[in-house]
This record gives sequence, C-alpha cells and structure tokens, in this order.
Amino acid sequence: MNEYLQDDRLIMTHYGDDYSRYMGAVVPPVFMNSLHVFPSVEDYYAADRLQEEEFIYGRSGNPTVRLAEKKIAAMEHGKMALCFASGMAAASTAIMAVCKAGGHIISVRNAYGPLREFLLQYCVCHMHMKISFVSGESVEEFEDCIRPDTQLIILESPSSIVFSLQDLRAVAQLAKAHGIRTYMDNTYCSPVFQKPLDMGIDIVMHTMSKYIGGHSDIIGGVLVSKDEELMRKISADIREWFGGILGPMEGWLVLRGIRTLQVRLEQHQKNALAVAEYLEAHPRVKKVYYPGLKSHPQYELMKKQQSGNSGLLSFEVDAEPAKAAAKINQDIFKVFKIGVSWGGFESLITMPFYKLQPEDAGKLGATPGIVRIHCGLEGAGHLVDDLANFLDSMEN
Repeated sequence: MNEYLQDDRLIMTHYGDDYSRYMGAVVPPVFMNSLHVFPSVEDYYAADRLQEEEFIYGRSGNPTVRLAEKKIAAMEHGKMALCFASGMAAASTAIMAVCKAGGHIISVRNAYGPLREFLLQYCVCHMHMKISFVSGESVEEFEDCIRPDTQLIILESPSSIVFSLQDLRAVAQLAKAHGIRTYMDNTYCSPVFQKPLDMGIDIVMHTMSKYIGGHSDIIGGVLVSKDEELMRKISADIREWFGGILGPMEGWLVLRGIRTLQVRLEQHQKNALAVAEYLEAHPRVKKVYYPGLKSHPQYELMKKQQSGNSGLLSFEVDAEPAKAAAKINQDIFKVFKIGVSWGGFESLITMPFYKLQPEDAGKLGATPGIVRIHCGLEGAGHLVDDLANFLDSMEN
C-alpha cells in the first residue's frame, strides 16, 4: 500500500482498504461492536490498543474509526491521527495534552469562537492559565508575547470569518527555538489544500463536520501529528479517560466523505472564486474577504502555504447591518440558507458579528455587518443570482 502514500487521491480512494479481508467489498464495513474478545487472558493483557490490528473496547479504539484515522494521517503527512466526537473535543484535548496549570498560551484573535471561550472560561478560570491574543499577521507579534512559561501557540490559517493568514513556517520556527508547541486548525483548507505538519506545525486539527465529512450529517474532530509519542499520550491519557472518541457510524461516514474530498474541494473553490469576483465588482459591496482573490493583502503568502482555497468567504455590504440582516431574513434567497456551519454540500449565509459592538467587531478585523457565505455545490450561477437579488434589494 506504500505506493498510495505518494498521491492524496489514492490515499482518499484506496489507502488502507484491504478488500480481501471483507469478501471483496469495495467499501469496508462499519464495526458497530462495543468490545472485542480474546482467545486467552494472556492475549488480552498483551494487546496494544494503538496497534492497527488490536482492539479491546470501543472507548479506546474501533476498526472503522481506525481506518479513518489512518487515511487522515496519511493525507496530512502525519505519523498518527486520533478521531474525536467533535471538533471541540479534539481542540480542547490538544490544549490539555500540551499545557499545564498556570501556563501561558498565545492564540490568534480570530480562532474559532468556542475555542476562545474555552480558553477564557475554562483554562483561565479553572487552570489559572494566561492567554495572549494576537492578530497573527506578523511573526513579531508572536515573538513579543513569548514568556518563560509559554507552552502553546494556537493558529488558524486562514481564519474562518476575515480570512487572515499566519506565516506557518516562520511561526513554527520561532516556536521550536523557544521549546513551544504549535497547534493549527486546518479545517478551512483540509489536507487537500494545505499541509501544516510539513511546515513545522506540531498538531493539526480538523472539524470533520466540515469538508472531511462533507455532507452535513456528522459531528466529529481529528488531531494529527508527526509526534507519535505525543499522540499515544493523548489517546491513552486523555481521549480514553474523557471518553471523547468518534462513534463507528460517524467513522464510516467520515470514510465516505474522504473518498470525494478532492473533487468536492475543487468544485467549492471554483464556485467561491466566481462568487468572490462577482462580489468584488459589485457597487454595493465594500470589501470581500477571500484568500483566493489577488486583491487579498496576504495573497502571496497564501500561494506559498496553500495549493488552493475552499468555499467559504465573507463580504461587507454598503448598508447598515440591521438592513442587511432584515433583507437576509426575507424570502430573497432561493439557494442560500441561514446557518452557522459550513463545509457541506449546501450553501449557507450568516452574519457572525451582528450582535457585537462595533469596537469588538473591529478588534476581530471587520464590522457587525460582515456577511459570511459558504458556497456549496449548487453551481456558481445560482449562487450569483441569489446574491444579486440580495444586493439589489438594498436599493429598496
């Protein structure tokens, strides 16, 4: 199977699928069992639950989930991957595995909102940790925040609302020089369009309800690393204790999503770029946030780190936020639906900063009127028609 490791498309479609084991089935079965039995007591105690072919109990591992982990690790060029019941379970586990009480974390300001709340409401309040937030647009910001007790740097590039990037190679090099671990949310690009581990990042996380799942029918998360010792520690000391493993049916759905990930991402990107270019040229749009546009201030950095972009973008309308929200609430859209997630087959629209005060939204790089859309698989023409109706309605 090693030849499959040279091409992401082969990893996604065939890597790890041993057809001879399952009566020639082209799709491996879902293992719905909660436990495994052994021929002897000695075999039970000798079992290593992290070995590919050895399983004991569903809380520590499952054959279907293990295959999903194997494929994702290969796509990310990691040594080991671990699947979790949600993206937040994966993210919080990474922090607990790396950080100790009283330590210091540096995080990009535009990290995933619930992750920021976990840092502020749990890590600060219960673990007495200190958090420094930075925009992340310069390496010097990170360097200026480093302290003797800094344990982790949290990245998300591009971020999922204003789509700012961090220089992953430079930040990883800085962190290693100071003995600091780095964590990166790679959900936006997926392993298809960005491989942070190859740029020196220690831990990569994906929310699998997004592109890896791709069909808006699962909740899941995954961590990947080249550090096998760290991943074994995460599995045995945290995931198994807290019980946050992905279920076998969700693992099977992840495998289904992985098989079409490449072609879906390419279509999402094609649709989003067409929509972004339309919006950029529209007189009622003040600004478009999409790393694939040549006008993006970090376009050159994007080309160095990413091989593509996905279907998510934002824009600012030349109108009061309340008016934009009122128009979105009307029955204007035929395709876009109001929803907070993204990465599935469907197109979505939301106003993520609408309830923020202008100064708070400004700290995050936008205004309360920013509109975020996910361009699904319905076709760019339909999405442009929907947005044209929305923008034209602003005249009324």
